[in-house]
Amino acid sequence: MPGLSTITVALLCVLITIDIAAQGPLDGYLKGKGVLDLAPSISFNSAKSIAGAGGQTFDVGYKGSLLGLFAEYGLSERIDVVGTAAYVFTSSQSGLQDGGLFLKYRPVYTQLAGAGRLGLLVASGLGFPLADYEPTSSGALGQRAVILPARLILQWEMPIGLFFNLTGGYNWRFDRLREQDVAAVRKERPDYQPTQPADFSTVLFKLGFPSARFYLDTWLEWQHTHGGNDYVPGIPDLPQAFGVSFTQIGGTVYYSETGKSGFYLSSGYILGGRNVSRILRLTAGMVFKF
Repeated sequence: MPGLSTITVALLCVLITIDIAAQGPLDGYLKGKGVLDLAPSISFNSAKSIAGAGGQTFDVGYKGSLLGLFAEYGLSERIDVVGTAAYVFTSSQSGLQDGGLFLKYRPVYTQLAGAGRLGLLVASGLGFPLADYEPTSSGALGQRAVILPARLILQWEMPIGLFFNLTGGYNWRFDRLREQDVAAVRKERPDYQPTQPADFSTVLFKLGFPSARFYLDTWLEWQHTHGGNDYVPGIPDLPQAFGVSFTQIGGTVYYSETGKSGFYLSSGYILGGRNVSRILRLTAGMVFKF
């Protein structure tokens, strides 16, 4: 096992990579009753530096890949169920890690006089580990976190075909630090006082254009965590307790010849933040409709 400071750096580099893969699994569209979408993907993630607290930057890099699976099924015209799963590949560790199960409900979908349609959705669910992986090992991508998200999604679909999406959310963390992990840090840092994982909030702005054969979007996302520990080089700590905040930009291009299946390319980049790597993500995937 490497030292705790090395583990801290390795985990900090990948702390939010699964969230980066799709700005979260909850968008402003519903599939329709009885419709199933399956979307396997592969993402390549790299970073050259870490954004620390107070605007500090540390030259610590990371490279890794992620196989993802996204599924969404229309239970009714107003309710969809969403599932996600991730399999991680790094130079030091590979395996099944985090996933989630969520529900979306659209209570309002109204026609605006000459201005398109406005939809209001609410969503929640649970993010959880899919395997009993070791989050304090170098190369772990997740934190074995248990997260309950709440989302309020407002989507305006304009007559010219464009849509604008505003999504706000709050995320409760239910996972807790394990005593054996705290004890391992205290072997190198006897005065260590652990802080439990902190809740965080998110805001997403998205502008897109869907059509029969293609889809385009661009987006900007903020995440903010109140409290939590801060990364300090050479100081042993548990990344599960870090307060992670960031600003991220990205976009997606999708094409389908038949309307039943298609492929997409997407990317995202962390501009900066607190206790987060400046990760560049490139993703390629397929979408199959049933």
